Amino acid sequence: MKVAAVQFEAGPDATPEENLERAMTTLRETAAAADVACLPEYFATPYFPAEQDSEAFSLAVPVDSPFVDEIRETAADIDTAVVAPIFEEGQPGGRYYNTAVVVDTDGEIVGTYRKMHPFERPGYHEKYYFAPGDLGVPVFDVGGLTIAVMICYDRHFPEIARVAALRGADVVFVPTCSFGDENRESVWVGELTGIAVSNSIYVVGVNRAGTERGESHFGLSTAIDPTGRELQTLDADPDTLLTTVDPDLVQDVRRTTKHLNDVRAELLPDLNDL
Repeated sequence: MKVAAVQFEAGPDATPEENLERAMTTLRETAAAADVACLPEYFATPYFPAEQDSEAFSLAVPVDSPFVDEIRETAADIDTAVVAPIFEEGQPGGRYYNTAVVVDTDGEIVGTYRKMHPFERPGYHEKYYFAPGDLGVPVFDVGGLTIAVMICYDRHFPEIARVAALRGADVVFVPTCSFGDENRESVWVGELTGIAVSNSIYVVGVNRAGTERGESHFGLSTAIDPTGRELQTLDADPDTLLTTVDPDLVQDVRRTTKHLNDVRAELLPDLNDL
């Protein structure tokens, strides 16, 4: 099976509709050979949580919207499942979420994942915009693979990937909108490698490219296999990573390492339900 990480550069002065059109063109041109393709976090908007601005709520869209319909049409046209992060208006005038919509190869929405840990630091005001995700850790059968999603800051909470692996995920996608400094390559790739090894799972990190507010997204979208082998890592420029994943390898590694077999469920009582 093939997966694609679309390291997209959103035009900071472009409208969401313009970015959406460019992103769908990029999918058609670079990801049609993939079984599953993933776009980065906030792929159609600037990083608006840098400031608290009530006007930014106008960027939100419901899952049932023409915006998402265009993603569905593209997925069906290229016969590729798509993981597309959006700013979700969950309830009109009510709750909003940082959400990944998962669309199958026929254009049908199979489900959504809502970011569980909005990031809050000076210059990062995600809690102003997003309620914490309330859907848990679902897995999705799309494009012949069983996948899960962790959005950006979620990657610092290893229990998400562990639950996804216990639920049978072959691949966890990590769509991200992260800015960089000199040590980001070792931290980012190293962290995703640890997630892959400890859960015997493929991990595909999908970061943005480009510059906003004078800061550069570090890119470095990457794919790690269940043994911790780095399959491919992009540089900081807009590009699409396309690589092969093998669900049989996931099963072989799990039989050999037995990491999931040795989980002490009594230490984490909720795992008894998985």
